Amino acid sequence: MTSPANKVYLNILKELDHIIHEDNLLPGDKLPSERELAERLQVGRSSVREALRALELLDLIETRKGEGTFIQRAGGHRLAEILAGFFLRETRARKDVTETRAIIEIEAVRLACRRATEKQLEKLKILIDESKATWADGHIPVEEDYLFHKALVESCHNHLMLNIWRPLVEYSKVALRESLSRRGRTEDAIHEHEAIYEAICSKNEDKAVQCLRHHLENSRF
Repeated sequence: MTSPANKVYLNILKELDHIIHEDNLLPGDKLPSERELAERLQVGRSSVREALRALELLDLIETRKGEGTFIQRAGGHRLAEILAGFFLRETRARKDVTETRAIIEIEAVRLACRRATEKQLEKLKILIDESKATWADGHIPVEEDYLFHKALVESCHNHLMLNIWRPLVEYSKVALRESLSRRGRTEDAIHEHEAIYEAICSKNEDKAVQCLRHHLENSRF
């Protein structure tokens, strides 16, 4: 179910897409300032900033210090551009994005059981420890959680899978923060990451898949 906050966020992204077409902006062109966008969309500047950040993560816009925000030129993540256009126009696509992410990660964890190097296993452990430290300091380990899943997909040694996975999850970081903000969820997520890590270390594919499925179901992305 889409929360009111998510609806506002998605509406801002839709309106930004509309402004780009309405103003006939092309790759390389400068977007209106945060202040102007906030006034045109009648929302807070912080909301506009968050939406722009999502587009920047998808490599669709570029922020240049002291100059402003520009539409990214051709190149970059072409897949991300296609996904963003699809996602911005159809909110029901969120379910499709979640399912696609699960398909990729489940296969990735199978392959990781066979292909992960000692260095990659060590990286997964370090990220779990960093998540615990961030949480102990009173902060939600959103970035550490994202990096754990990224490292997991990297461990399968399939670059195409990683390139498909990255824009799917970078776009859903807002949903990730909401998920981890639920009471008790951060602690559970860290324990679930540990179970996934241990299964990969023991090269137990079935167990690793089972732990990952459990984790993704509980995450509610």
